[in-house]
Amino acid sequence: MGRVPNRKAVVNSRHRSGNRLITALCAALVVVAGSVLADSGAQAGADTLHGIRYAHATAGVPYRETPIGGRIVLASVWSASMQTQVPVLIGRPARPGPSTPVMYLLSGSTGGEDNDDWTHATDANAFYAGKNVWTLTPVGGAASYYANWRHVDPAANFRFGVRTSRPLRWETFLTGELPAAFARAHGNSGPRGIAGISMSGQSVIRLAENHPGFYRAVGAYSGCAETASPQGQLILRTVAFVPGGADASNLYGPPGDPQWVAQDPVINAYKLARRTPALWISAATGLPGAHDNLGDRTIAGNAGRLAEQVTIGGLDEAAARYCTVNLARRLSALHIPATVRLPATGTHSWGYWQDQMHRSWPMFARAFGR
Repeated sequence: MGRVPNRKAVVNSRHRSGNRLITALCAALVVVAGSVLADSGAQAGADTLHGIRYAHATAGVPYRETPIGGRIVLASVWSASMQTQVPVLIGRPARPGPSTPVMYLLSGSTGGEDNDDWTHATDANAFYAGKNVWTLTPVGGAASYYANWRHVDPAANFRFGVRTSRPLRWETFLTGELPAAFARAHGNSGPRGIAGISMSGQSVIRLAENHPGFYRAVGAYSGCAETASPQGQLILRTVAFVPGGADASNLYGPPGDPQWVAQDPVINAYKLARRTPALWISAATGLPGAHDNLGDRTIAGNAGRLAEQVTIGGLDEAAARYCTVNLARRLSALHIPATVRLPATGTHSWGYWQDQMHRSWPMFARAFGR
């Protein structure tokens, strides 16, 4: 189980079906046409931090918190690797203690910048507060895949007045700088879990592979965990390009660079065997389901939004399903346990991701010792 597989053979086995490439091409074109709408549960033009004034962290004061209502605070965390502050929405548990678990919740291709983060698009804060769990949701990182980029890309940057002249270092921030700053501020040494949707459904698997034992449990909802295959690379490059024209060659290099294989979560799934976290991976078919109607909370009677969710969200979810099945097969071949959920209906949208968050909680609870 611990032996590194023949990576070339793994890549080649995933290239044999022309249907996969066709699926990915359709998904990429849909992302362009829809401007990644399916990741968003907010009104067009919404801004996650609109009207919020918060204290900014600096190199000298690397962590600051600003209450913004109820149990929610907005933390500003200094990133030494990027030389900038990063805003993070934090949900306080009902009864915090030094061993209270911490859930890292990553957003989709917009980076949660358009009121489409876990705090605003789901009931995550109330849900986890009731479970006595902290939630940490970074605001920013649109199209970044929450990865460490090789080169500076002027189009891959932050919003909200945050700027960096250095290459993005989201992986360093999420696995080093943010956890350390949060632990110091709250005296917390509790177990960690992480969940991501769409774009970050790929990221959470990669982070767990690159940092064995860092997370007790991982939830990947509607992600595409491929970067080395032509279809996986096409989707990643398209998602990176859409918001502002970022070039993913600044992430892992030009096509054919070994880094595309080295960071492919499906190929590198064997790394999860080192200290296997509890795994939950899911994706629906893209066919309309329970949340695809005018009466649903996320639609709120908006016929245009419903039409886009059914069409764009349907195709995007079908592509995510294909990738998820590939990941599930790879994990099975490696005898790495995972809970796999492939619902018969459901589109690429927040209503279904909230459902998966609820359904996967028992797995997280067991991993947290609950």
